[in-house]
Amino acid sequence: MAATRRLAAIMFTDIAGYTQLAQTDESGALRLLREQEKIVRPLLAVHQGRKVKSMGDGLLLEFEDALDAVECGAELQRQVHERNAQEGARPLRIRVGIHLGDVQRRGTDILGDAVNVASRIEPLAEPGGVCISAQVFDQVHNKVAYRLEKLGPKSLKGVREQIDVYRVVLPWAAEGAETTGPTLPRIAVLPLANISPDPKDEYFADGLTEEMITVLSQIKGLRVISRTSVNQYKGTTKTVAQIGSELGADSVLEGSVRRAGDQLRITVQLIDPRTDEHRWAQTYDRKLENVFAIQAEVAEQTARALRLELIGPERESIRKQPTTNLAAYDLYLKGIHALHQTNVHEGLGKSIKFFEEAIRNDPRFSEAYAQLADVFNGLAGDTLPWGEAFSRARELVVKALELDPNSSMAHTARGNLALQFDRDYSVAAAEFKRAISLNPSNASAHLHYGLFLRAVNRFDDAIREFRTTI
Repeated sequence: MAATRRLAAIMFTDIAGYTQLAQTDESGALRLLREQEKIVRPLLAVHQGRKVKSMGDGLLLEFEDALDAVECGAELQRQVHERNAQEGARPLRIRVGIHLGDVQRRGTDILGDAVNVASRIEPLAEPGGVCISAQVFDQVHNKVAYRLEKLGPKSLKGVREQIDVYRVVLPWAAEGAETTGPTLPRIAVLPLANISPDPKDEYFADGLTEEMITVLSQIKGLRVISRTSVNQYKGTTKTVAQIGSELGADSVLEGSVRRAGDQLRITVQLIDPRTDEHRWAQTYDRKLENVFAIQAEVAEQTARALRLELIGPERESIRKQPTTNLAAYDLYLKGIHALHQTNVHEGLGKSIKFFEEAIRNDPRFSEAYAQLADVFNGLAGDTLPWGEAFSRARELVVKALELDPNSSMAHTARGNLALQFDRDYSVAAAEFKRAISLNPSNASAHLHYGLFLRAVNRFDDAIREFRTTI
């Protein structure tokens, strides 16, 4: 049978938790499957779509254009939301993924890379949510009534290059989230620009950006977007309004760093991306030794601008100095910068040298021990034998926690040891949770907690953790 090619919007659906339900209640699982079909069937007629085939607990659907596909996906989730709100209804939780691309049609089936991409996007959606590719976003972003939140570039299995993925923010999902607690204001700390005379001082600006994210995360009434999400905007020409919209940020902190000898100039401004108005702006001309005081002042100014009250422990945590040795701190920032190099193995090798030298300069520098422990965890089974890597990591973790029991990174490394080496899942879970409570923007903690949740088959929870790292 001859194949024909065409451009199409492809949608995959999937019932979250179906496999586990089918093992305990096969008839109940089949009823949910039939209900999914019952809801989808009339929507296809309205939105000019067609069912290609059923695939296990999901559906493969095809639409003539991207807008119809997105509106169909949103309406599907709205109807499922209303169904689940009915008294006595067994929860039906569906994920939806949509991509636009070239497909081959053979009889009633469709084939091609676009189908594969759509199938890989669907698992990124939360149960009850819709995720779309950048190709779909380009077609619908100024036509749909929903906000589209950028999740960042994703590596998809079987897809050579990373692609940008967006979440369709559904209003009833947001309402449901509010019932579990107040929605915290979200802030994005953009990579600080290096305007120092020496371009090699870029590590200092990058390191301060990450440190600023960590310090702001100590404010309990504020949600700080992780470094992995904001780093894509380094050197961007996008406006603050665009960045705020893509990240779903209520405020954006941007600025620059100029370092000359022991003199430091840090300029920062807090902007409301919806109005492009400054909430506050400040230039700090200080000596290098005052770098920690500047970070604390920025955090306190941000809290005041957002009308957030700092209680005693928060204020103490913000003002806490990780080290009094500036040479050690400089080496620590170089180590952080090395961790994010494109050549991962080369970066890890450099980071080890920097962190070890930082410890030699200040043997009481807890965070240097913690970061070094996390590096050795990552090398286990790769460039170092498992036993050697984990033995070294354990020594470093013990020392880090002895110096600072509230080190988020040290608890992350300890959780990793419990998960990968000791196989003690209860300790691993407790350590990852502790790390996240100490620093909610710790992307490493969220990533490894997600890996733990996946290992114990809590796939929906794992996806939620992975989403916080993008």
